[in-house]
Amino acid sequence: MKFKLPPFLFFVFAFLTSNAQVKEAAQNLKQQSLKMGSAFIGGDYRTFAHYTYPLILKSMGGASKMVAILTKGTNDMRAQGMNFNNITFDEPSKIIKSGNELQATIAQHTDIKVPNGRAVSTSTLIAISTDNGINWTFIETSNKDMSTLKKALPNLSSSIRIPVPLPPGTF
Repeated sequence: MKFKLPPFLFFVFAFLTSNAQVKEAAQNLKQQSLKMGSAFIGGDYRTFAHYTYPLILKSMGGASKMVAILTKGTNDMRAQGMNFNNITFDEPSKIIKSGNELQATIAQHTDIKVPNGRAVSTSTLIAISTDNGINWTFIETSNKDMSTLKKALPNLSSSIRIPVPLPPGTF
């Protein structure tokens, strides 16, 4: 006699599998944002470029140009008595499927040494994955409204929310 699974078990399995995939995608997003932040703080701009959204990287002239721009900018800051101390991230937002992409946002907190103390800046990154959450790239949203972001990212979900940026706090 052949055993037949009840149809509802298929839906239970599908639900559990999709929840596991979303959880894994969120963990990958968080882990990769931390790697990106560590690469930036450590001056490993080639690794940092790896986590930059491809269209942004292309608009900067590629990874080598981005590395040169970041190196010069960091050196100029150091000459003025400033330095990046640390970058931390909050938990990512809910992951949204938009076309063939997974999209989310994640708050980034950048601690910067300034001549009279330190400043902490909070900004929002858009995280995008084109391989179902295995790998993520990031886009800085500071000083950009949704209409500007939608022009650059036509596939950006209207469900993505970018909070109003907070002014940097100096300590």
